[in-house]
Amino acid sequence: MKNERKIVIASHGLMAKGMEDTCRMIIGDLPYEIESYSLVPGRHPDEFRSRVEDEIRSNPEKEYVILTDLYGASVCTSMYQLLVYENVVLFSGMNLNLLLILMLEYPERLKKEDIEAIVRGSADGLKQVRLSAEEEEDF
Repeated sequence: MKNERKIVIASHGLMAKGMEDTCRMIIGDLPYEIESYSLVPGRHPDEFRSRVEDEIRSNPEKEYVILTDLYGASVCTSMYQLLVYENVVLFSGMNLNLLLILMLEYPERLKKEDIEAIVRGSADGLKQVRLSAEEEEDF
């Protein structure tokens, strides 16, 4: 049976909304509910965290996977408080690979070994792209 999951993306600025939009463009119909939060000047991340926390309390059977941009920064620190709930998993240092992996590869509730594999898989997407000697000769 497919796990009921919601993915929450939270960032400084509009990165979260951009990741959500890009994910929708690549995948089309998403297998899980997704919500993005963009921290803008004059707002505080605890406002969003409080709203998400109310939802988590109301849906203890649903898995909440929260992605944040910078480890230790205000958005991550605020979302960190949600780890008191057993149905919450928090990732920081998010990238598009991470979001796509979560959407497409792990239909069951995440286990420790899944989380470790997801972190490795999302990091594998970071590459320096260079011309090979063969490609340089073509130019």
